[in-house]
Formats: sequence, C-alpha cells, structure tokens
Amino acid sequence: MVTVLALAACGTPKGPYGQPVHFSERATVAGHEVTDEAFASAVRDLLAAEPGSRERSLRLEAVVAKQLSRATKRMQGADKQRGIAAIAGAMYLTRAGELTKEMLGTNGANALGAASLEFAKRGDDGRARAMYEMLLRVAPPAEQPDIKLHIQAIDAWTRDTVSKAPLVQAGAAEVHAVTRHLLEPSKEARDAAVARTIELLDRAVALRTAYRARRIQPQREEGSEAVRALTTGGTVLAAIYLRNADVHGAIAAIEKAHARDLVKPDLLHALEAVADRPDTEKWLDLARAIRPPTPREAIRDDEDWSKDIDVLRVASLACAMEAYRLDATAPEPAALVASTLVELGMAEAAPAVLLDAAKAQKDPRVLGVALGITLHAMTVELEAEDADAARRAFRAADPILKIADASKTKTAPSASRVRAVMGEIEVREGHLDEARALLSESAKREKLGATLLALARIDWHDQKIKSALDRLNEALGAEDTQKLPTLRAEILLLVSDITREQGDLGAARTPLTEALRDLAKARSATEQDDRARVERLLSRVLDRFGASTKAQRALERALDAAPRDKRQTAATVGQLVSRAFVQGDLSAAREGLSHGLVAELSREDIVYYALWVRLLEKQLKSSGDGAAERVLQDAQSDPRWIGRVAQFGLGKLKGSDLVAAAATPTQRTEALFYSAMELRLSGDSKGAQDALRKVVGSTGLDLMEVALARDLLSGANAKVAGPVPEVGLP
Repeated sequence: MVTVLALAACGTPKGPYGQPVHFSERATVAGHEVTDEAFASAVRDLLAAEPGSRERSLRLEAVVAKQLSRATKRMQGADKQRGIAAIAGAMYLTRAGELTKEMLGTNGANALGAASLEFAKRGDDGRARAMYEMLLRVAPPAEQPDIKLHIQAIDAWTRDTVSKAPLVQAGAAEVHAVTRHLLEPSKEARDAAVARTIELLDRAVALRTAYRARRIQPQREEGSEAVRALTTGGTVLAAIYLRNADVHGAIAAIEKAHARDLVKPDLLHALEAVADRPDTEKWLDLARAIRPPTPREAIRDDEDWSKDIDVLRVASLACAMEAYRLDATAPEPAALVASTLVELGMAEAAPAVLLDAAKAQKDPRVLGVALGITLHAMTVELEAEDADAARRAFRAADPILKIADASKTKTAPSASRVRAVMGEIEVREGHLDEARALLSESAKREKLGATLLALARIDWHDQKIKSALDRLNEALGAEDTQKLPTLRAEILLLVSDITREQGDLGAARTPLTEALRDLAKARSATEQDDRARVERLLSRVLDRFGASTKAQRALERALDAAPRDKRQTAATVGQLVSRAFVQGDLSAAREGLSHGLVAELSREDIVYYALWVRLLEKQLKSSGDGAAERVLQDAQSDPRWIGRVAQFGLGKLKGSDLVAAAATPTQRTEALFYSAMELRLSGDSKGAQDALRKVVGSTGLDLMEVALARDLLSGANAKVAGPVPEVGLP
C-alpha cells in the first residue's frame, strides 16, 4: 500500500525546517476546540504546520486534547489496547518540549491513569513511568504523593529484578528510558533516554576493548547485551532524536558519544543530507534508513532489534511526517503517515492526509492506495465496534471518492467498493435508508454480486419480493460471484428462502441444490478461513434440507478448519449455539459454548452465546451446568450495552427495561428479541410470536437475533421437502 509511486519536485529549502513546495490550505482554525467532525481536517492541518511555530502549538494542543478525550472513552471499553493506541497517537504527534498541562487536562488525566494501570499489569515499566510522569503535571496536589510512590516503586522494581551485571543493568535502564520517552514527549524523558543509551554504549565499548586486550570471555548475558548495544545502540541514539524530528540533535549526540562507527553509513548519510538540505525526498530517505528492519534483514545482519523496534517505528513516522509537511502531494510520505494514523486511533484522519496526493497525481495507483487505506480505516473502526468513526473516515474520503469517480481509469479498490462497504456498515447498524442510498450508488457504477445481494436483502425486508429476486438473479452473473463460491452460495440460499416463504417449496429446492453442489466442490479450498466459511454455509444449506446430522458435522469441520482464527471460530460457535437454540438441543448448545470458552472468544461474542444457552436452560427447566451463568456474571458490570444484555440473562433486568435502555436501532432489535423470549418463557406464546414478527420487521438485518426470530417463526416450514442430493460429502 505504501509502495513508492512518485515524488514531486522539491523547492529550495528556507531555514532549518525547509520550505514546503505545496501550501496545504487549512480547513480548521488554529486554537479552536476540535470536534469529532473536524478532527480529520485538524490532524491534517497540524501536520502541515511548521515546527516551533505558534500555529503548530495551538493546533497541537487542540488535537492532543481531543485525542486524549477519545482515548479515555476507549480505555473504558473491553479492548484496552485501542485506548492505549489512541494515547500513543497523541504522544507521537508531540515532540520533546511541546507537551503542556493544557494538552492533558481532565480527560487526559483519566486516560493516563487508566493506561498506567494497564502498563503496570503488563510489567511495562518504561511506559508506566511515562504515564505517571505526565499524570504529575495535571494531578491535584493531594494525589501527587501517591503518584510519586508509584514512580519510586517502578524504579525499585527495575533495579531489583535485573541481573547485577553492570552492562545488563545498563541495558535494562536504556530500554526503560527509551520506551518511557516514546510516550512522554518531554525534554527530561529525552535526555534520560540519551544518557542511558550513551552509558550502555560506553560500557559495551569498554567490554569490547577489554576483551580485545586480554581475550577474557565475558559472562554470557553481558556479552549478549554488549553485542546488542554495539550493533543497534548508535541507531537507537539517532532514533531518540528523530522521534522528535531533530536531525541536528541526532548528529550532535552521535559525535558526542564517538559513535559514528556504530551507525550504519546509509543512516549517517541520510542524517547529514537532511541537515544540509531538508526537503521531502531527503526526509523520506531518512524515514527509510531508520525504519525497523524486516525479520529477514535482522537475521541476515545478525542484529537484535527486539527491544528497540518501537523507537525505530516512531522515528521513521516522525521523518515521514516531515516529508509530508514539505510536500503533501508526494504519495509515499502521505501513505506512510496515513496508514500509521489508522493504527494509532486516528483512522478518520487518514483520508484527509491522502487528499492532496490524490488530487495532484495522475497515476491511478495513487488513487488506489488512497482508497485502499480509506477502506482499511473504515474496517479497523468497524472491527472495534465504532461505526461512527467508520462514518467519519468515509466522509473524510468524500473528495477522494469524487476524484475517483471522475477518473476514467480503474482503481483497486474502486470508489464503488468503498461506498458498498459503507453501505454494508449501515446495514449492520440498522440504518437501512442510508444503506440503500450508498449501495444503490455503488451498484450504478459497478455491478458487484455482494452489493446486489445486500440490496436484495433490503428489498426482501421491505416486502419488494420481485425486486429482491431480480437483484439476486443479476448478482449471480456478476464477476465477483463467478469467482467466489461462498458468495454464490449466499445468493442462492437467499433465493431459496424467499421462494420458500412465497410458498413454492418445489422451486425453493433448485437454488438449494445448486448451492450444495457448488459448496461441495469448494471444500477443497486451500485457505483455512475459506474452508471454514464453506463448511458453515454447507451447514445452513443442509439444515434447509432437514439433514440435521450432516449439518452438525459440517460445523464441526468448520471448527477444525481454522482453530486459531478467532473471527472464524466466533462465527462457527455462533452458528453452533444458535441452531441448537432453535432446535431446543441443550447439549449441543452447551458444547458450542464450551468451544467458545476454550477459544477465549471476546466478551462481545461469548455473552450472547451464553445468553442463548441460559434461555434454553430456562425453557427446558434445566438447572444448568454453571458455564453460561459465569459468563454473564463476569460481564454484568460492563458499562456498555453488553453489560445490560448480561444483566437481562441473569434476571436482573426485565425485557421492557432492556428495550428502554436501547440507544441504537440494532440494540432495540436485540432488546425486542429478548423481550419475546421473556414472553415465551412466561407462557405467552401469542405475545412472543407477535414480538418475533416485530424483530423480523426491524432494521437489524445483520443481527443473529433476526435470523433466530425468522427460524423460530418458520418452524418446520423452514425446510424443503425431499431427499438431500448426493454430492459426495463425508
């Protein structure tokens, strides 16, 4: 994605920071509070501001404050790493000496406090120290003694748990100080990192000198640390300064430490070139020279970067940011910066960073890179259950989409594909009007089977049966459908379901039979996730034929196909437990839940599976084996929606209360389904049936609860008559 495509010509540098060859027109006002909607443009404008300028100071304060506010919310979720990434993003934008109390504020204190606890749990003393040092800047006087005690405890732990060998101690101190500076952009942290790195280098050089003079073999751990220092220490010293885009500081530190012979020639040359003439191309060369080596390169050069790889990544990012500042139309630095922002909790800023390059370059590959990074940004946010952030990334990419629309050349991915993915996100979120508009616009420009399938599902929901079937028939002829047997099977399965619901059971068999034959052939797929998906679809088709035992075997094969892929395992376990729930098979439901527990599936998945098991236990008046209840008890205090769902499962929340608590269309659909299950358990069959019809008519098309409601309402009518076609399944 970040392959070199082209570099614009660079102008004559002016001053120590160089002269941008392209003025990036600002979209936000420096010094104003940054909103969610303005965040993408605010980050782009910050990256364009000159180092040390009043403009940069104002923009940095506003962006960091907003990012730390977002980090606070993310630290409250189940995935703490998402919050930590957001904090890292804020700090990587900030250079030594730029951090102010105003940047941190109340939200910053909350984020830093939560992160300090997380780092302490992990034993990451350098990053924990960084959090506590920054907390001291904003903590009330009454809380500061406790924070200082934490810092003292970290220092004591670092000192007492390391080998007494002086060089090993110096190595541990270097790692601690460098990782601290990554997340603490203060001059004190930078100077400590420099001092510890130089001390390590001095000790390593002394050990080497002594060995050469006396040929006395050092202790193994000291020898290993000396080799690490001598092969990587000079580069790390440069990286500490480059983390702050300070080329002159890096050169001066290398000279002061007499470490020129410990720095690779290409890195030295790149440093001196930027110091002499800072422009985009030279900063980009420096970003390449300081980047972490690939595993193959590290093995080839016999270097151990395991302890220092993060500082190289951040230093390379800072160099790429400077290359971008000097020419925002250059594709490679724009792509490097944008793709890294996605990983640092600023996904919606990626399209804004790519915009100038997309406008300026004529090569369709540049547009393809911009659209690909945008698609990745949306996907990352969706996987983190943050649909609003995915929408912001999509909106930020609107100018790029328009450029792609106007282009006469094809791109990979296409603008239509990006719109289709956003449409699929809106389907998932229950916003069908928005989804329909996006998917329709995509289908006008590019006939993709997946897009037409999504539109057909919306038509089916809206009772536009003819339109749905017409779209599905068109989808069967689409290029992507011809290449993907799983997509073809999904389309055929929906054709069968719609036809069956219209009462034509004979006609419903034909597409099912086609799907069964296609999937049987596709079982030879080499990719594990492909095989798992094929087997899950086979199970659904076999269930439609009434072949329950064969369907169960297919799901067991799906589990075996991708045992270490949690996404695939979650999908398979969900299907195992849901079909057992519909069939009233408590033993199979418990077995499915057990698979999920062994696989350590996320709370967002396992709570629902446990709830279905618990509902089935209540329905069958079984005392339960305790597994489902333990999952629900563990999740009941979660402040998110998942905690409310767990409380309902434990009987601490009524169905009506769950409906009242629902804040989104999908949450409301889930709540309606569980209210229906509550009515069912109370013996109110008619009320339960009516509620299930409301679930099927709701906008949550992608929810498993909607599929469950449809199957429960269909009962035996969900199956087609006749024998299962013989296709050679095991």
